[in-house]
Amino acid sequence: MDQRDLRQIFSAFATGVTVVTAYDDEGAPVGITANSFTSVSLEPALVLWCLDNRSRHLSTFSDGTPFSIHILSEGQEDTAMQFARSGASGLVQRGDGASELTPKIDGALARVECRVADLHVAGDHTIIIGEIREAEIVEAAPLVFQKSRFGHFTPASQLSGQEAWHILVDMWS
Repeated sequence: MDQRDLRQIFSAFATGVTVVTAYDDEGAPVGITANSFTSVSLEPALVLWCLDNRSRHLSTFSDGTPFSIHILSEGQEDTAMQFARSGASGLVQRGDGASELTPKIDGALARVECRVADLHVAGDHTIIIGEIREAEIVEAAPLVFQKSRFGHFTPASQLSGQEAWHILVDMWS
C-alpha cells in the first residue's frame, strides 16, 4: 500500500488530540500536536507517543527529559492547529502551571507530566515512552479528531465510564 492509502485508513480511527510540551536544550518552549498517544502500563505508570524522525524537535527528547502531555478539550482546535504547524510557538509559558519543569497549556482536559523513560526508532517515527510523575484532570469534553476533522464525543449509553469499563473487563476475562 502507498502512504496515501495508509493515511486514509489510519484517519478512520477517531482519536483524542494532545499537545506535548517541553523545553529544548536552550530553554525555549516546544509544543507538538500528537494524536499518537496511548497508555502503556499502570505499574509502572507509563505512556507513549510518537514523533516524526524528521522533526526539528526530536533532539529535545532524550533519556530523563521532562515533558507534559496535554489532552485537549473541546474548543481547543486552534491550539491543536497552532502546534501542528512547524515552528509554532505562543501558548506555552514557563512557570505558569503545576511545574517549572514543563510548559503548560491552559484549558486542557488533562495534563500528564512525565520523564522520558525510553526511546525506540520504529520506521519513520520515534516512539517516546514516558514515566508519569504527576497528572491532573478537569471535568470537560474531549477534542476528537477523525478523517482530518475535529469533532466531539457523544456517549452512546447512559452507563458511567466505570460501569462500561467493568463490563468490558468481564468480557475479556
